[in-house]
Amino acid sequence: MAKSKSNKSKKTNTSNAKNIKALIAQNKMIENQNAERQEQEEERKKARQAQKEAKEQATTVEDTTEEVVATATADEVIVDETVASKDTVAENKSDKKTEQEDKSKDANSKDAKSKKDDKKAKNKKKDKKERRGLGKRIKDSASELKKVSWPSFKQVVKKTGVVLAVVIFFAIALFAFDFLLSLIYNLFTGNDIV
Repeated sequence: MAKSKSNKSKKTNTSNAKNIKALIAQNKMIENQNAERQEQEEERKKARQAQKEAKEQATTVEDTTEEVVATATADEVIVDETVASKDTVAENKSDKKTEQEDKSKDANSKDAKSKKDDKKAKNKKKDKKERRGLGKRIKDSASELKKVSWPSFKQVVKKTGVVLAVVIFFAIALFAFDFLLSLIYNLFTGNDIV
């Protein structure tokens, strides 16, 4: 009866430990997912800002071209409109492409720098955690010891008695076996028993 209770308590302790480990692993996975989501949101915000800036620059280019066209005379407008519109459209397209390429390069370099900075920050945090690790380990050990189901005094006395009885039994058995072997050896060699 007592063995089954102790086995059940051992099984529940091991299952509780496994459950705790599983929860810790699940929490780490959730934290990693949240960090990835935050990084993705930051990248989306940067892309949106780049698009807004590109739109603003495009509208300012269009506004300036409209002002130039409005100030020109009627004769110049007809000639300049066709030439300017083709040139400005081509320039705007090439400017937009180069600006977008520059922004994407800048964004990529900023992302790479931010990732490197994040890695450095994580490494610093790990170093700090390792430094204060001894105190944390002691606290963790104390909290785990509180969770242990300690046997009662009666159980300790019973188990200690069983251990002592087994030790005494085997000590007597080994002494008797040794004595018998020494007798047999002395009979064959002809030595006197001392």
